[in-house]
Amino acid sequence: LGGHNQPTNQPTMLAAKSLATTTTRNARANVRRRTSSTPRISRRSYRSNGGALNAQCCSILAMFDFKKQRFEPASFETTVREHSARMRTRGPDGSGYHGGDHFALAHERLAIMDPEGGKQPIVYETTGNAVVANGEMYNFRALQKEHSLPPSLTGSDSEVVLQLYEKFGPAGVADKLNGIFAFVVANKDGTDCLAARDHCGIKPLYMGKTDAGDVWFASELKAISDTCDEVMEFPAGHYWTPATGLVKYYSPSWDSDDARPSNDTSNVRAVLQEAVREQCMSDVPFGLLLSGGLDSAVVGTLLKPIVEEMDMPFWSFTVGQEGSPDITAARIMSEHLGTVHHEYQFTTEEAFAAIPKIIYHLETYEPELIRSAIPNFFLAKLTSSKVKMVLTGEGSDELFGGYLYFRDAPDTQAFHKELRRIFHHLHNVNCQRADRMTMAWGLEGRVPFLDRNVIEEVMNVDPSYKMITGLGVPNADGTGRPEKCALRELFNGEIPESVLWRTKAMQCEGVGMDWVSNLQALCAEQVSDEEMAAAETTYPINPPHSKEELFYRRLFEEHYHGMDKFVHVWEGGCRAGGAPWENEAYTRAGLKNTAQLARGLGILDEDAVAA
Repeated sequence: LGGHNQPTNQPTMLAAKSLATTTTRNARANVRRRTSSTPRISRRSYRSNGGALNAQCCSILAMFDFKKQRFEPASFETTVREHSARMRTRGPDGSGYHGGDHFALAHERLAIMDPEGGKQPIVYETTGNAVVANGEMYNFRALQKEHSLPPSLTGSDSEVVLQLYEKFGPAGVADKLNGIFAFVVANKDGTDCLAARDHCGIKPLYMGKTDAGDVWFASELKAISDTCDEVMEFPAGHYWTPATGLVKYYSPSWDSDDARPSNDTSNVRAVLQEAVREQCMSDVPFGLLLSGGLDSAVVGTLLKPIVEEMDMPFWSFTVGQEGSPDITAARIMSEHLGTVHHEYQFTTEEAFAAIPKIIYHLETYEPELIRSAIPNFFLAKLTSSKVKMVLTGEGSDELFGGYLYFRDAPDTQAFHKELRRIFHHLHNVNCQRADRMTMAWGLEGRVPFLDRNVIEEVMNVDPSYKMITGLGVPNADGTGRPEKCALRELFNGEIPESVLWRTKAMQCEGVGMDWVSNLQALCAEQVSDEEMAAAETTYPINPPHSKEELFYRRLFEEHYHGMDKFVHVWEGGCRAGGAPWENEAYTRAGLKNTAQLARGLGILDEDAVAA
């Protein structure tokens, strides 16, 4: 389960002045049109769009001995580096360390921008302040200009964190950033610090404490689960200092019981277009995860002209089983966009064999999340063999109400309230899956739909635009609107009809029609009736309800014993289970009717496809 071998880098100290077609067992990469095995990137074209010079995703680890009673810098550096190395798949391109008598910062680096530079931790020699950061600050140049920040001493977008910290203090940093991030700032002697996580938890962060009083921060649970006596997931949209404790900085106006969103959709496309453009920050090859669904098709449509401006191949990647709805729809969309397309086709047996690794990287036992992570794991494996960064369509369903159980929403107020509920679960559901599965293979995934400006725009749209009143193409009089019709209408005529009006499929549903039920049968074979009968006694916290769930729980306990208390589990065993209305689409085991996902793709008898 380990990571890559990698070189060791020193922190950046700054003075104030200062594909060919590949075939493997169970995997096929189908390359169409352009056949260049190494994409060319025009750095000049990118930088003209205002990009960063050495942005990166990675892992961070920080430790503070605020009580100054037990820290031994010389010997502890080895320990901190060892704990940081557990996350090395997140940063196979280098590692860094900076510490003092009572603190330590460590970093594992995946270089997306300027691979020859951008080492972390970044340390200002004049003040001694230092930062380790995971993610991307897309608006860093705008912030530097708006707030007349001092000239940057690196090309790194992460440096803006130190610049803001030194000008505005701890309270003036996180809320100004638009990006995906988790970071820790330490002052010169480690007596003070600032930790923060992005607005909806796109990038992970955990916080732990020992009985001796040490405080730890880490990108993944595995780095601190056996060191800290108390562990918590650092909440999204918050920052922390020793003086203030946790402070919520992200409180949008739409997230209130009194909110009554009233906007139309006229500005949604422009805001989303800008987010896609901003998230093309890269000096290494990148591509698109093309699921065959609406959301990735929308991102691909907006991405195509940008890729053409950058004079680079348009690479796309998909995953599924032969003949599945996702594979079929992704091929249609790839042909339409003219992408260099790659596929990973897996078997149910291969999926079952990968579950131990997937749970290790995913750090959960939640069954719906594990099922959806399996295809992501294989997709990231394929994609990372070609590129280091991809754009995805994650997050759209939480903004537009794309899940099929929204069909049963009784009114607009209930619809918006449910959007708020599932939005606040993103950090340990969709975002956790997308981050951990890509980072398990040293791949960075970016999510334009979860850009702060996009969220603000879409969540302030009147929910009457989002209500589901039908299936497929709406009627001429505007009735019979399917899920996410408000988004579909913005791209009518630009996306093939069979994809534009395709029924929403969750991550694990569209990759194969019956693989989930077959997988569940394989899991059940691993658990005896006696074990199942004792499940509530063995696991009193969130006890498993099926042999599949018990199998996942058992694997989780092998790596994260005692960490079950803060793992997210959906009320009712699935996302739809916590909705305030009766649900006709989902059960704890998954979607009831998977045949509807093939509607319009020509892979099933349409007369046999029930609603």
